[in-house]
Amino acid sequence: MKTGKLVSRVITGFCLILLLFLVPVLVGVNFLYQWSTPTLDLFLDHPGSSTISSVFAGGEADKAGIIAGDVILSIDDVTFNRWSSPQIGHTHIFLVERRGTTLEVPLKSVRLLQMNVFVLTGSSIMALIFWMIGGYLLIRKFWNEEIQLVFLLFQIIPAAILLPLSLQIEWNYPVGMQIVTKIAAILIAPIFLNLTLSHPIRLGKKAQRLSLRIAIFGTLLIITWGWITGRSWGQKAVITYTTLLFSLAFVFLAYSYQYHGSPDSRRRVRVALFCLLTAATPFILFYLIPRSFGSHIYLPGWIACLFFVLAPIGYLFSTLYFNLYGIDRLINRTLVYILLSMGIFAIYLIPYGFFYRFIPSNLFTQLVIIFSLTIWIGWTFDWLRSHAQRFVDRMVYGGWYDFPNVVETISNALARSTTRNQIRIVLTIQVPRMMRLSDSILWIGNKEEPFTSHQSMETSSFRYLFKTDIPAIWTVTSHSDGDDLSAIDHRILNTLAQQAEIALNNALAIEALEYQLNEIRTSREILSHTQRQLLRSREEERSRLARDLHDSPIQALVGMNIQVGLLLRQEGLEEATRQSLSDMRAEIRQLSDELRQICADLRPPMLDALGLSSALHSLAIEWSKQAGIKVKLDLCDDSKTRQLPGEVTVNIYRVAQEALSNISKHARAKLVIINLSLDDARLVMTIEDDGVGFEPPDTLQGLTAHSHFGLAGMRERINLIGGEWAVESLPQKGTIVRVVWEGNRIHNG
Repeated sequence: MKTGKLVSRVITGFCLILLLFLVPVLVGVNFLYQWSTPTLDLFLDHPGSSTISSVFAGGEADKAGIIAGDVILSIDDVTFNRWSSPQIGHTHIFLVERRGTTLEVPLKSVRLLQMNVFVLTGSSIMALIFWMIGGYLLIRKFWNEEIQLVFLLFQIIPAAILLPLSLQIEWNYPVGMQIVTKIAAILIAPIFLNLTLSHPIRLGKKAQRLSLRIAIFGTLLIITWGWITGRSWGQKAVITYTTLLFSLAFVFLAYSYQYHGSPDSRRRVRVALFCLLTAATPFILFYLIPRSFGSHIYLPGWIACLFFVLAPIGYLFSTLYFNLYGIDRLINRTLVYILLSMGIFAIYLIPYGFFYRFIPSNLFTQLVIIFSLTIWIGWTFDWLRSHAQRFVDRMVYGGWYDFPNVVETISNALARSTTRNQIRIVLTIQVPRMMRLSDSILWIGNKEEPFTSHQSMETSSFRYLFKTDIPAIWTVTSHSDGDDLSAIDHRILNTLAQQAEIALNNALAIEALEYQLNEIRTSREILSHTQRQLLRSREEERSRLARDLHDSPIQALVGMNIQVGLLLRQEGLEEATRQSLSDMRAEIRQLSDELRQICADLRPPMLDALGLSSALHSLAIEWSKQAGIKVKLDLCDDSKTRQLPGEVTVNIYRVAQEALSNISKHARAKLVIINLSLDDARLVMTIEDDGVGFEPPDTLQGLTAHSHFGLAGMRERINLIGGEWAVESLPQKGTIVRVVWEGNRIHNG
């Protein structure tokens, strides 16, 4: 059993390898045939007619003056219907009739290639693209059944349409070339049906598929024999047979797509079918159908060929995009095979031209030359391919993926990475995607957690231990198509790992700095909270002292003042005693006033009783009397300020106190303007003077460094209630102290 399978595989492989040479040989034979075949560059109404329908623009007939409508009577004194083929480059004497007048026209014969240069080049390129894509798929996955069937399709399709597409005139090829074309054409449908039977899923049982294949290929043999031998029923049988098989194939494909296809296979089928329809629609509508009905208006063959190559390109795209068969090196390899195909094409043309010029044009000799060149190319193909691959790898990309782009892109990404997660994304997502890696893991631990074996990848092909303060390891497996990492891959990964190590050290340093900043921020918040508590406690203590002074000493002094007054009203007091009592009463009143002023300084009674505006008004009037400086007030109504939190009103009041104190001590001002506004929970207070001014520092540290302790205290108070404080001043330009507070910024201690 094993021997039978081995023999079958050997025979299959040998046949597939032989088919690899079918298309290039057919292209070469076609070029050689058209190069060596003479013809006239004019077109007749139909085969057998002697009436000229048109001439080849710019050709020999056009230059000789032959026009459409001329009727050929004879050539070289031989009637046209008996005249044999021309000789290349020989001038023939044409006798033509034009509107009742007989003319003699000398006309030089040309090569058939000159008539078909565009369509021949287009069809040859189309055929070589089919051949190149099919050949590469076969070489990449030689024993894959679907790939073998696709390869067969991509060889017989160009073999079937190459010859018809490479002519723009009616012409009969040699019998051998016609037979090859017919066999290839009739094989397309059964191979396509065979492909849909097994892919994307296997339909039916193995025995059922085998029976269907026997029936298909058995019928194929009979129909092919009838078509090639020219039986009357042969052509109709071929059309019916091909139509039936294609219909069955699309039914099988639709069934697999609808009921058994996976999402990826469905997307792949959609892309391939879309490209197939895009290729076939203009080819069928604008080229095949018009030519089948004998119309002279149809799409040029070389343009039709360009549309037709969309079919293999669509399959190639779906193969690459959906990662079919793991072909991840397709773009690079395709470039290699394009260069290789161009080289082989040139190798064919140059020897053909040389041998055609210097040896006899004998068919047997030409076949020997073609066979020898084919064997030589097959023998040197691997050497040519490896050198072409090396050239593309080194000169274009540096490898099967774009090495410079990988290094540049990943280096830039690592340079922008400032966190562990960003570095992890670069190394585990971007690098595998760009280098076609199957998997990549970055493990980052801590000082107490070493790297253990269960966290590593046992199948890793590359491992890098980072030299950082904490343990970190980057592990990479093989390529996504199963190939091991090459020496160049290791060099690239080492370079990227070293840059990632620098990025990781920077990220860890940033983490340490962020930790320290968070500690400082926390300490500042604690300090700020403590300061708020201290100010609140101080204000509460002041309020308690003011109440105690008002309730005890001041009330006692009031009582003493009343008692002394009663004593002064008694009669019979000596003058000295009365004077002493009067002096005592005056001292009691003075002491009482001083205590009341102390109470007002400790906690202004109007601040709680009436509001901030009234308290500021009272403060400004009293200060103006004491300092002798005019004050202008613009204060909002107390009905608004009564809703303010007590912590806010007392700190605003203290700032006003400190600002007026500074003006009286340093400003030498003549006018002070105080504004207070409250709109939509936004309070703004400005205190402006026209004094000597100064140059205020920008920071709180600058205020204390220049002994502006009063200003620093103002700023601290406003910051603690969540407000904004600013001072604007210039020498000899006065000073403005501005306070802004919004209701949603208060700090609740």
